[in-house]
Amino acid sequence: MRSFLCLALLVVVPLGVSCTGGTGGTGGNGGNGGNGGNGDETPVEPDCGNGMLEEGEVCEGMPTPMGCNPNTCQVQQGWVCSPEPPSIDGETGDAFEPIPFESTCDQLDTCGDGEVDPGEDCDDGDSTVGDGCSNCTVDPLWTCMNEPGMASDCRQCGDGFLDAPFEECDDGEESNVTGMDTPGCEACMVQAGWTCFQGVENYSLCAPLCGDGMWFDSSVGGVNLGSAEGCDDGNLIPGDGCSGTCDVEPGCECSGPVEGMSTCMCGMGTDDTGGDSSGSSDSGGSTSTG
Repeated sequence: MRSFLCLALLVVVPLGVSCTGGTGGTGGNGGNGGNGGNGDETPVEPDCGNGMLEEGEVCEGMPTPMGCNPNTCQVQQGWVCSPEPPSIDGETGDAFEPIPFESTCDQLDTCGDGEVDPGEDCDDGDSTVGDGCSNCTVDPLWTCMNEPGMASDCRQCGDGFLDAPFEECDDGEESNVTGMDTPGCEACMVQAGWTCFQGVENYSLCAPLCGDGMWFDSSVGGVNLGSAEGCDDGNLIPGDGCSGTCDVEPGCECSGPVEGMSTCMCGMGTDDTGGDSSGSSDSGGSTSTG
């Protein structure tokens, strides 16, 4: 029947028309494959202080111990932390896997390195005891000057050598040569009521300070007859009963407490008529005895 229809169509269909079967439709395109990973992605920063040792960290803890920088998990200067982090095998190419990690950190002993660190009074760059700075602590009767980045410069008080600006005086009380112990110079500082000056040798000599209103007579320890004051009315004005050298002036009397201000009276005595003259007094605004 089909053959008959085709023959019939050949009669009425224009030349060039095919009587064969139709062509099937074109199949759809396949889906595109996924993109590969980007090899230049920025690595994730380690989370410091979570107790997990991650790549780039050398110490850890939750929280981080003192000596381990809490922001970077790196050991801070002047500290040492243990245990050491495990080494990373770079040959495998595998990513470092975080591991539980707890560091213990100890501060290094920096005493003796020649730099004054926190907690140190001094640091003279050695471990010698008795040289003014022992175990980074200033020895008794010593003074130390600290300059940034430099070893401490320490001087001994009482060796008979005046070390300015560390000392105001040095009477050599610790020296086997002089063996002096002047009350006017204590711990190499000039005491109130005294003045100190350089002696024939290197050590300091001290004497009562005239005119300060503190009368030191020979009853005061360390005051000899040559340096004792006859009075001290708190000034150096002559003619008021107590001279500018702290001697009682003729015709005057001075009194007052030891180590206090003197009060002087002048012109006391009997006049030509046998009466008493009242005289004049001067306290000088100081306390003293004489």
